[in-house]
Amino acid sequence: MDWMGTTRTEQIWWTTTALLVALLAATVALPAFDRRLIDGATVWAKPMKFELSLALHFATLSLIAGALDTGWRHGILLQGVAWASAACALFEIAYIVLQAARQEPSHFNLSTPFHVAMYAAMAAGAVVITAAAAIVGLAALLDDASRLGPATRVGAAIGLIGGTVLTLVIAFRMGGALSHHVGVEPAGAPRMPLTGCSLAVGDRRAPHFFATHMMQAVPLAGLGLDRLLGKGPAVAAVLLVAAAWVVLTLALFRQANAGVPLMRWPS
Repeated sequence: MDWMGTTRTEQIWWTTTALLVALLAATVALPAFDRRLIDGATVWAKPMKFELSLALHFATLSLIAGALDTGWRHGILLQGVAWASAACALFEIAYIVLQAARQEPSHFNLSTPFHVAMYAAMAAGAVVITAAAAIVGLAALLDDASRLGPATRVGAAIGLIGGTVLTLVIAFRMGGALSHHVGVEPAGAPRMPLTGCSLAVGDRRAPHFFATHMMQAVPLAGLGLDRLLGKGPAVAAVLLVAAAWVVLTLALFRQANAGVPLMRWPS
């Protein structure tokens, strides 16, 4: 074991995080030189979003795994999950960057047999990446000897497992529809800054964002509550935070499925 006491599992996820951050730093500069667009946004928008999101994902998993008991930290289960999820993430980023460089969409692109196969491979990879969070969350739930505070432990378990379930449900709904949108978005329709969510039709990316980042928000809430409150009140409070997050995500999902935009844009 190297890296000042980190395990191989943590090293795999921290290395992947560092690679993604380095790629993000390089990708952020590209729109200044490459003005090409896909669907009205820079071709490099999707790589940047995925690099940032996956970096947060793996940093979260490594931090929580690092607080588990020795048996879990050194176990073959988490190490296997780390290798599989890291490999899938690097594959997905490589393909997304390749498609951006070719000015072609990476998602919902079934234009050739190659693109069909890659879309299916990306879907399988996304399941592996997302399910890794549920496995770490289950480990946190089962590990009575972890160094996680009580609210942090509950937040990690609910945030990672709940976030996995919500993310997969919403992602497969989008994948089956072959579109983020519910309804036909008019040409030049307004979109939210940064996220690109449509302000003209329903957009499932909004609930997908909240589902995915439940994996960071709820454990972080637990960490803060552990420092502010006693054991009982902190656990109760993080349960309320988790419940509110789930309700908000499902409400946004229902709204998007009804074809209603996240915000009404003044006409």
